[in-house]
Amino acid sequence: MKYLLQGVGVLSNPGYRRFILIPIVANMILFGIITTFMWGVFSDTIGWALDWLPSWLDFVSWIMWPIMVSIFLIIYGLSFSFITNIFAAPFNGLLAEKIQREEGIVLPEGESLSSVISRTLVREFQKLGYFIWYGLWVTIGLMVLSWIPLVNLLVPVIAFVWGAWCLAIQYLDYAADNHQQSFKDLRSDAKKPMFQTLSFGGCVALLMMVPVVNVFVMPVAVAGATRFWAREIYHGDGIRDVTASRIN
Repeated sequence: MKYLLQGVGVLSNPGYRRFILIPIVANMILFGIITTFMWGVFSDTIGWALDWLPSWLDFVSWIMWPIMVSIFLIIYGLSFSFITNIFAAPFNGLLAEKIQREEGIVLPEGESLSSVISRTLVREFQKLGYFIWYGLWVTIGLMVLSWIPLVNLLVPVIAFVWGAWCLAIQYLDYAADNHQQSFKDLRSDAKKPMFQTLSFGGCVALLMMVPVVNVFVMPVAVAGATRFWAREIYHGDGIRDVTASRIN
């Protein structure tokens, strides 16, 4: 939580505005599109699920509603985050770089802007592949568990933990990629302070579920995750980089 609160400062810092204004405007447009689409999918899905129940199981509908609403909010938050991050990846990478240099992290020099854009987009789709593949298996497991009385009460909790993990490594990866740390190594390192990682991702997930607020969460999460990576995950020598950044 403390790193996320530290990230709030990027919204009012003039030095960061060029990295967050364009993504925020794009997020506002995507917010309307994604919210409308997801609400339509949710309405159709909940209607189908309740119609599918035989009459003698009508009494479980009161359990299904909170479970389905919880799953919808989690999926909504994750979908909003992943879709907007594809567009904002280059901006997020540059924002993370600026904060890493402030944290004293030495980064590779001489990379062109076009190279930054291509690198961050490739990495974004690598993460997306991970989220889709493992998310598919998690979803199948949760669908099975949702039909088991009492056990189904754990479904929202498991879904939330998975979402927290995904969002944590999603935003930690901008700093890791800038430092040429592989996505596999990042996942391994992020598991070491697992409680802090899931706490950070959980806070981001909760904010992503709140309409309008989620539009402004992304730059805050990038900044907070970068400071988290620099202070909890990075294993460098801490030498302060005094060379000029390519984004200054």
